Amino acid sequence: MKNTLKRVSFLACSLALFLTACGAPKSGHVCAFDQENTDAAFLKSEATCQAKAEYYYSCECGKKSDMTFQHGYKKSHDFTAEVVEQKYLKKAATCQKPAEYYKSCAMCGTKANYYQTFTYGELGDCNFSLEIPEGKFLKDEATKTASAVYYKSCVCGKYTEDETFSYGDPLKTYTSEEKIPYTPKSVTVTLYDAENSVYGFTCNTEKEPLRPVLQVQKSASFDETADVTEYPATVEKASSYNENDSSFTYYIVKAEATLDIGAEYSYRIYDKYVETGSTPATIKARDVKSDKFTFTHVADTQNYPTEFSYVLNSVASTTDFLLHTGDVVESSKHEHHWKAMLQGNFANLSKTPMMAISGNHETTYKQGSNETFKHFNYKLPTQSSTLLGFFYSFHYGNAKFIMLNTNVLTANRLTNEQYDWLVNELKNNTATWTIVSMHNPIYSAGRYGSEASRNEICLALRAQLQGIFAQYGVDLVLQGHDHVVSSTYPMNGQGQVQTESKQTIDGVEYTVNPQGVYYLLTGTSGGQTRAPYTTDETLYKYALQSKASSFTNFEIDGNSMKINVCYYQSGEVKTYQTWGIQKTAA
Repeated sequence: MKNTLKRVSFLACSLALFLTACGAPKSGHVCAFDQENTDAAFLKSEATCQAKAEYYYSCECGKKSDMTFQHGYKKSHDFTAEVVEQKYLKKAATCQKPAEYYKSCAMCGTKANYYQTFTYGELGDCNFSLEIPEGKFLKDEATKTASAVYYKSCVCGKYTEDETFSYGDPLKTYTSEEKIPYTPKSVTVTLYDAENSVYGFTCNTEKEPLRPVLQVQKSASFDETADVTEYPATVEKASSYNENDSSFTYYIVKAEATLDIGAEYSYRIYDKYVETGSTPATIKARDVKSDKFTFTHVADTQNYPTEFSYVLNSVASTTDFLLHTGDVVESSKHEHHWKAMLQGNFANLSKTPMMAISGNHETTYKQGSNETFKHFNYKLPTQSSTLLGFFYSFHYGNAKFIMLNTNVLTANRLTNEQYDWLVNELKNNTATWTIVSMHNPIYSAGRYGSEASRNEICLALRAQLQGIFAQYGVDLVLQGHDHVVSSTYPMNGQGQVQTESKQTIDGVEYTVNPQGVYYLLTGTSGGQTRAPYTTDETLYKYALQSKASSFTNFEIDGNSMKINVCYYQSGEVKTYQTWGIQKTAA
C-alpha cells in the first residue's frame, strides 16, 4: 500500500512539472508542436540549390519536435567547384592548351554553362590526324595521272612529313561551262589585321574548290602572263536556302595577305586546278599607321543594293574603310540576298575594306546562321560561337574600334563572356580615339530607343554599358537598327547630359574636350527610312528622319575629328549635319 502511494505521488509530481514546463499547469495543456518558427535555434539544415531551408516544428513553450517544415527559397547553383572528372571535360588537352573542364556546383555537382570553365593539367602532344587540303600542307601538286598529296597536320598548324593523304581527283580539262560552279563570287575585303597591314579576302563558290589561292601582283591591273605572289586559301562548307526555301550547299573561301603601305595591287582568288578565278580587282594598301584618315559609317542596307551602291560610289575613292553596324541584307539565310548585295557591288567592295557586325537580320530575324562569318574575314578573339554574330576589335592609326555583338544577350544584356572581354579591351586601351560599334542602340531617337513598348533591350544595355563607356573615355558609340539620324549630347555614366564647350574652326563648330560619350545613328544606308519617335532637344543635338542612302563620314586628323552626316539624292551628296570634336584647343 505504501509503495502504491509512493508511485501515485511520483507520477502526480512528474505531471505537474511537465504541465508547468509547458506553461499551462492549471489547464493541464500538453505541447502542441504547431509553430513554424524560422529562428536559427530551430534550423535543421540550410537551403541548398536542391532544397529550401528545413526547420523543426516547435511548441509555443520553445520545445522542438522531430517533425520539420521547409521555408524560404532554394539557393542558386554555386558554380565554383573545380572537379577534374571525365563528366566535366569540355576539351581534351592539346599541344596548345591544357584540358578544359566545366566548373560545377559545389552543392549538387551540376555542370556549369559553356563559359564557366577552368583548365587543368599539362599540354598534350601534337596529334597529326587532321586531313586539311590547304596549300600550306601541300606536298605534291595534282597531275593528270595522280591526285594532290598533303601532309597530315595538328590543330596547332604543324604538320608531319611522315604521314600524308591524297585528296581530290587527278587533273582534268574543264570546259567553260564546267568552270562556272568553281568560279569565285561575292568577293569582300577586310582589314584582317590593320596594325600590320594584313588584309582579309572572302568569296564563295557553288562547288568545292580543288586548289584555291589568292594571287596578288603589285600592279594597277592583273596580268595573267606575269608572275604572281600566291597566298594559301582555306575552304569551309556552308549551307543556305534558295528563294523557295529549299536548302543547298556552297563553299566559303578565305585568305589573308600582307600588303605594303601605299602600294597598289591587283588580285584575284583563283582555283589552280580548275583554272578559273574571280574577276581581277585593284586595291591600294592604306596607311594604317597614319593619324589622319577617313572612315564611313553605314547601317541597315538590308534589301537595297542599289541604294547602297549610291553610298559606295560617293565614298569609295576617299574613305579608308567602311564600318557597317549590321543588317547588311534583309534575309541573311537566303544566299541570293548576299549575292545581290556583295556581287552586285563588287566594283567597290573588292577595293574598299568593310568592317561589319551582325544585326538581327543576319541572325534572329530570318534565322540566319553564321552569316557574317561566312561573308567577311576578320581576326577574331576567342569566343564561344559565331553562329549569331561575333565581337572583335581593331586599331587604325590613333583610334581603337570595338565591335560588339548585341544578338547574343542574357536578360537583354551582353553575356558575361563578351562583357568581360569588353572591359579588358577598354582597360588596356591607350588610343587617342575610342569608338564602339553595336547594332542595338543605347540612345536613339527612333522607336527601338525611345518607344516604351520597344526599348526593353535599349534600356538594359544602357544600364549595363553607359557607365563603363564613360569611365574608360569612349568618344563615340555608333549604332544601327533604328533607321533615323540622331546624336545625343555628351552623356556621363549616369545618363546626364554634359555641357559642351564650343569652338568654330574653318566654319565648323567643334566641341572641345567633351566630358561624356556621344551616341550616334547614321540613318539607313539602304532604302527603308523612318521618322524619329522623339525629338527631345534636352537629350539630342539633332533627331531627323533619314533619307535613303544615308551615311556618315568621319575625318580624323590627330586630335581633331570632323563628322559629316550625309545622304545621296538625285546625283549628289547632301548634308544633314556637320560638326566636330576637338580634343585640345586649336
